[in-house]
This record gives sequence, C-alpha cells and structure tokens, in this order.
Amino acid sequence: MAVGKRKRAKPPPKKGKPKVATVFDCPFCGKTDACGVMMDFDHKVGSIACDSCGARHESRIHRLTEPIDVYAEWIDKCEAVNNGGDAAAGVRDNGDDGEPQEDDYDED
Repeated sequence: MAVGKRKRAKPPPKKGKPKVATVFDCPFCGKTDACGVMMDFDHKVGSIACDSCGARHESRIHRLTEPIDVYAEWIDKCEAVNNGGDAAAGVRDNGDDGEPQEDDYDED
C-alpha cells in the first residue's frame, strides 16, 4: 500500500511594489502629466522638461534617486525663487537686511 503526501495550500502571492510616477504636473503652465523625467545614471544627471511650455530643470542624482526626487527639487527651487530667496544656494529670506537692530546691541 502506497502512502501519499498530504496536500498543502499554496502560499499567497507576493504583493508587488507600487510604481513610482515619472510624469508630473508642470508648475509653470499648470498642464497635468506634461513633465517627463529622464534619469541618466551614467552621467549622474536627472532632467525634467515640460512637453507643453518647454520649462526644464536638471539636477545631480545618485543611484538611490527616484524621478519624484528630481521633481521635488524642481518644485523647491521654484518656491525659493518665488519667495525671493537665492535658488542656487537654497537661501531663504529671513527679513534681515543687514542693518543693526535695537536688539543687536547690549545695554550696559
């Protein structure tokens, strides 16, 4: 008499990772899904360009950089320019014009 193995239930299928978007809304013309990101890991450059208005941005990337990171950096630079800060240095305007204020001096 041959003895067979007991049937086992199949393990549940593995869940896939969600896809990260590579097409975004343009901050200049407002068109949806108009900006595509190209990642050049050989030259360590990520570039994003709007198909509608032609606005573009490039940034340095590394192996862990995702397209959303390039888009977020572009948005941050746009906000820095709109707020009057220096976009290249990432400096924010704190309202200090360099003039001495009353609080700058100690009263003896």
